[in-house]
Amino acid sequence: MSAKQRFGHLGADELTVETDASFLGGLNAEGASLWSNLDDGAQVFYCDPTNGAAGNVGSRDAPVNTMAAALALCTSGRNDVIIRFPGGEEVTETCDFNVAGVTVIACTAGLAPGAKGEYFSMYAASTFTDGPVATITERCTISGMAFVSRDAGTTFYSGAAMLIGGEGTALPFGVHIHKCRFPKWNLDNSKGIAIEGTSDCLIEECYFEGVGSDFTTGIYVQGATQNLEIRNCRFRDCTYAITHGAFAGGGPHCIYKGNVVEDGKMLDSNSNAATGLIADNWFETAVGTSTFDVNYAALAALGLYCSGNNYAETD
Repeated sequence: MSAKQRFGHLGADELTVETDASFLGGLNAEGASLWSNLDDGAQVFYCDPTNGAAGNVGSRDAPVNTMAAALALCTSGRNDVIIRFPGGEEVTETCDFNVAGVTVIACTAGLAPGAKGEYFSMYAASTFTDGPVATITERCTISGMAFVSRDAGTTFYSGAAMLIGGEGTALPFGVHIHKCRFPKWNLDNSKGIAIEGTSDCLIEECYFEGVGSDFTTGIYVQGATQNLEIRNCRFRDCTYAITHGAFAGGGPHCIYKGNVVEDGKMLDSNSNAATGLIADNWFETAVGTSTFDVNYAALAALGLYCSGNNYAETD
């Protein structure tokens, strides 16, 4: 039974994604039906942490109450969609986004993208201090959510709210994290996202906020990573916006573009060889080691090149 037969016509007003929703692989919020762009056989499920219930079928009128339950209803490769209603979900173990092709969309709820995370969060319970809230091990798109960890461990990803990859390979392929929020909330978490091994990953228009006490970094990346793009994100109160570990396979072939960094530096290279372009970003700091851990010449020697960035103005 198709999604349209199961749940009826879902117009753009019900989907309530942003008007720039062309980012969602053809899902259009400007008057077109979601169904005209869904793959044949794809299903739409609903997750409501406030009013949903375990054992529900995941329909609009009978939503499930956890993201893990919603993912369990999806089928790998069918390109299913999960509509996430407002509410915070307290988790006691890591939620694995392990179903290939899933798109998770948070309803707008009349909120600016930067504020949505306050109402669409997955956050660690006080007893859950030894892992990320979410791991991404298959291709997926997540838009409009927030992730908050209490992880106080000692692994490379410890302190991260989200781990992409982490399996020692160049997978997952094609992950898209969009307009998500990663706040510290003055907890033990020390970073927003950790990445180890992923190909063609796009992180865009996300918010990383170390408010309360600084994040050590907004995003940490290492391993067999290829074609990583981080663009148009806002980093606030992060000691470094992005931190590099050691890379494998000549990566990460990164593009860091259009990001805004407040009260912190842009990049801690850790003097690790890398490949990439750092372009058209905006900083409160001066050129050179006020913005990076090393100077331009040292970055270039590592394989990282800067072009068209904007630094603090002086009289």
